[in-house]
Amino acid sequence: MKIHAMALSLGVMLGVSACGGSGSTLGSTSTPTGSTGNNTITRTVDTSSTSGTTSTSGVGLGSASSTSTSTSNSNTTSAVLNAEGLWRGSSDTSRTVTALIADNGFYWVLYSAAGNNATTAGVIVGNTISSNGSITSSNGKDFNFETNSLFPLIWTGSYTAKTRLQGTLTYTDIPGGIVTLNTTHDSGYNITPNVATISGRYTGSSTSLANRNVPTAFVIYATGQLTGSRTDGCTFSGNVTPRLRGNIYNVSITYGVGCSESNSGRSTSSTGTAYVNPANNQLQSVTLNNSVNDVLLFIGDKQ
Repeated sequence: MKIHAMALSLGVMLGVSACGGSGSTLGSTSTPTGSTGNNTITRTVDTSSTSGTTSTSGVGLGSASSTSTSTSNSNTTSAVLNAEGLWRGSSDTSRTVTALIADNGFYWVLYSAAGNNATTAGVIVGNTISSNGSITSSNGKDFNFETNSLFPLIWTGSYTAKTRLQGTLTYTDIPGGIVTLNTTHDSGYNITPNVATISGRYTGSSTSLANRNVPTAFVIYATGQLTGSRTDGCTFSGNVTPRLRGNIYNVSITYGVGCSESNSGRSTSSTGTAYVNPANNQLQSVTLNNSVNDVLLFIGDKQ
């Protein structure tokens, strides 16, 4: 989501690293002891408090300490002090943005092509820390589908819980690469998640840096199991479980033998979160592969 297409092209020409920025490690808000590179990811059980402030340690990538398929209404209606939620708005570069921030701080941001809301141009993934109206992220990664490139970034901003969220994204490898976001909270996030309610078949397409855009189908079962297939011959399986609160689900995917991800040795699995829009039953799922160098974005409508 760079300022201009020219800035994106310049970033590629300057050799923007596809391994992330300095000290950037998704899956944790700090680089784990013994880490040998920025692609290290800590897949731990979420130990963050649900009382407001997100923990700065043990933040799992879409993990949850609850494995049940439903949550009580009190989880959704209790006071929220951090920046969790579903946020919709725009950037100062004429792009529509949709941000989903989980209660443990893991987030993704979908953004459209400039001036074209119908096309998803990329997704930003990372971990946030938010409290007292301030939000930061030091390990953001922008997977840009327009240039098929990966750019590291940091994010600082302000918020009012369940009301508004503003942010400034600074691209660390692009001189002058700064983008601002202005969003408001979507009340669709306040719905209590339930896997049985969202179970069914979803058809649409999945996008990644490696495979670009491919027609894809997801099937979610009431038991929480997930199966899927792409028209390139890839089949995969996984699980869907509700987060502690909010209309948000953990998603884990294991790639099958027909998938280029596993056949090339790039990745065997992918983990992240998903949201189902109650207004139109559209599923938006973003999972980060275990090599932390690509995502699988799926957008599909329930059949």
